[in-house]
Amino acid sequence: MNDLRLSIRQNYAAIGIDTYPTQQQIQSASGDLQIQQSAAKMDFSSEPAQLIVDSSQAQHALMRGPNLEWSSYVTSQLNALFHQQLAEIVAEGNRTAMITNPSNAFAEIARNNVFRPNPVNYQAVVPDVDNVEITYQPGESNTVIEGSPTEIQYAANKPDIQVMPGKTDIYLRQKNNIDIQVSSYNILT
Repeated sequence: MNDLRLSIRQNYAAIGIDTYPTQQQIQSASGDLQIQQSAAKMDFSSEPAQLIVDSSQAQHALMRGPNLEWSSYVTSQLNALFHQQLAEIVAEGNRTAMITNPSNAFAEIARNNVFRPNPVNYQAVVPDVDNVEITYQPGESNTVIEGSPTEIQYAANKPDIQVMPGKTDIYLRQKNNIDIQVSSYNILT
């Protein structure tokens, strides 16, 4: 027995989309920069330092000072020494006048006069490490600086921009269709 058979086949439509992105090219040259600055004005001045060395006390200690000062120092002692020596002579005279004294006054006085130190101090200044006076006055330095202005000039260059726009292509890649067929077939076979 031959029967009919109905077969239906359907194909859907398909859309195709192709896109091309936008492309940009940017080129920019560096700007022109000019900087000018004149030299600063500088003025320097200084006063010399002063070093003062006073060695007069050291010279006096070495007995090499001015003769007039040394003579005044020695003669200033003479008035006091005269009175002291006069008192000692009177005391020695009184000692020798004492007949009842069992010791020999003349021998003792002679011995004391031989070994007696000189009462006049001829050294006006005692030698010491502080006899030389040093005075230092540093000099002053004056600095005057006048800055100069800086001139800056800048010229910008425009950038070169090129744009290639993108595009999108939309098309029908496959049409939709329906296929209907009638065919016969044999069940026994």
